[in-house]
Amino acid sequence: MDMLTHALNYASSGYSVLPIKANSKTPLIVYSNRPPLTKTEIEEYWTKYPNANIALKTTDFFVMDIDTKEAHGTDGMKSYKRLPKGAVIPTQTQRTASGGLQLFYRKPKNADIKQIIGFKPGIDIKAHENNYVLVPPSRTSKGKYEWITGLKIVEPTPLLIELISNHHSQQINAQNGAYQRSIEHKKWTGSLLDKLVEGAPEGQRNDFLTRLCGQLLYTKADDRTVWELLNFANNHNQPPLGQQEVRKIMTSILKRELSKYE
Repeated sequence: MDMLTHALNYASSGYSVLPIKANSKTPLIVYSNRPPLTKTEIEEYWTKYPNANIALKTTDFFVMDIDTKEAHGTDGMKSYKRLPKGAVIPTQTQRTASGGLQLFYRKPKNADIKQIIGFKPGIDIKAHENNYVLVPPSRTSKGKYEWITGLKIVEPTPLLIELISNHHSQQINAQNGAYQRSIEHKKWTGSLLDKLVEGAPEGQRNDFLTRLCGQLLYTKADDRTVWELLNFANNHNQPPLGQQEVRKIMTSILKRELSKYE
């Protein structure tokens, strides 16, 4: 079965499908606040990019994302085993390319499930309507995604909903208390992260990505990391620049930085 057929099958099951660059996690289209792709659009994208990975937007479902110590430095399974008895029930589950687990749960209509990065050590709750997760048979340089249960997606238990809700409330209280940060005191890193999702209109995109690339390289992040973040930021441009143009920008900035040491 080819990737197009898999993408159409996911869409026919009610999921919002996204085309992802082959062997990576980088979207091929602007997806933020975009309605689900139609059957015709899906056919067009996967005809143009037959090896594109498949991602699903977490619009009507959320994922409990459990990291491994080997891949991420934190043992999410240890935290998972410490969750209260009865909080988690069997559901559709996949093993990620890095060896972690992702448990899929349908968002209940009577509960507002919020995204929580750091729900527990090594566990995130991915729930934002503009977030997404790769699904089988997608693969990256780290490995492949594969379903490890034949179960259908189910709704979370009331206890898990309560745990997520309580954690979110604690975050809000912390923000409104001693740890609240005003815009005036926003750190340089925070401002840089904001720029990743700002985007730029036509006529300003090249300058925007050029400045951003320089700032990202200044952090001493790996070139591959900078490349992925630059593409992420480009996907928020209106419209995004082509891959060749983005590559040209980064190559130019890299050459400029290297020339400083000649």
